[in-house]
Amino acid sequence: MDLGFAGREVVAQDFGYTVALTFSGGYEIRIETAFTLFESGRGREITPGEEGDAELVGRVVESAAGDDRGGLRIDFGGGVRLIVPADDDFEAWTLAGPDGLKVVSTPGGELSVWSPPGE
Repeated sequence: MDLGFAGREVVAQDFGYTVALTFSGGYEIRIETAFTLFESGRGREITPGEEGDAELVGRVVESAAGDDRGGLRIDFGGGVRLIVPADDDFEAWTLAGPDGLKVVSTPGGELSVWSPPGE
């Protein structure tokens, strides 16, 4: 499922008990489970609640998609990729967007989608 924010730039990030990425255009992703960030062909796992040192501010999204198993994949310019797997017990990630758009990776790996009115 295309999440609709390709071309948007990361304007803020917060690595706390959740990882929050804020994008231009009113989009925000919150990640609540361990994920992998690939840079220069090398992947490293990042766990929310642990100190993160990834610098994503200024990166532009080339594609962003949720898959049919509840995973998330965001490809950024410069070959950077973020992969969030679904979680059996928790909401792995949530997207909030303009006009009430919300996509949630629910426990067990299904996507729940709330579309803006009129769509």
